[in-house]
Amino acid sequence: MSPMTAVVVDDEPLARRGLIHLLGKESGINVVADFGQPARALEYITAHHPDVVFLDIMMPGMSGLELAQQLTAPQPSLVFVTAFDDYAVRAFEHHAVDYLLKPIDPERLTAAVAALSVRHQGLQVQVENERLKAAIAELQQSITARTAQPSFNEMLVIKEVGRTTRLAVSTIDWVDAAGDYMCVHAQGETHILRSTMAKLQQQLDPSVFLRVHRSALVNVNRIREIVVHANGEYRLTLVSGDLLKSSRRYKKEIRALMAAQ
Repeated sequence: MSPMTAVVVDDEPLARRGLIHLLGKESGINVVADFGQPARALEYITAHHPDVVFLDIMMPGMSGLELAQQLTAPQPSLVFVTAFDDYAVRAFEHHAVDYLLKPIDPERLTAAVAALSVRHQGLQVQVENERLKAAIAELQQSITARTAQPSFNEMLVIKEVGRTTRLAVSTIDWVDAAGDYMCVHAQGETHILRSTMAKLQQQLDPSVFLRVHRSALVNVNRIREIVVHANGEYRLTLVSGDLLKSSRRYKKEIRALMAAQ
């Protein structure tokens, strides 16, 4: 039997190249295309019908789950790649759907390719698709339940060049905006997060993260001292030693914080 054809979809270039490199060591499977943009990947998969797609879950614009839902028959086998989505892992395990955790373990990848080969030879793709639909439905129910009531992230998954970091929100000192990117300062390091200030604020508890400037959020639990200036601005000293200046636009919020302490 000819080798299975595979497509790799991941918006992080180094992660994509790393998976392609590992797959190159596996017999019985050939990577025929790779994409960083889910929309382009969907066009290719629809037109060329590869046997297998390795699909990152968290991608901007279109998630891996959304891409999977748009695939039409004949559908490829799907292997989801995820960093830290516990809900996804539980759903995939429950319905026996293939997944890989980042960073990818070569032995785990070898086992996944072997299982794919067995299913491919047995032409069990239809059964696999039914399992996939059930897993996605379960994930959607979990997402709906989590968003029905206000909830805020306890972790941020930050994808940077060459690494993916799972950062506890409680360790963040402050955040400043640089266009469509956020500089997240925590534990003496600065992480670059692809997001907007408005989107990030929706993920963080407003009782903990205070907007002190048009482009700055601060963790109130990390403030050591607040000094009032005559011009109506405030100088905030954080436990990290960082100094921040507030703008007069947010003086009411800072006064309320001072009154509460």
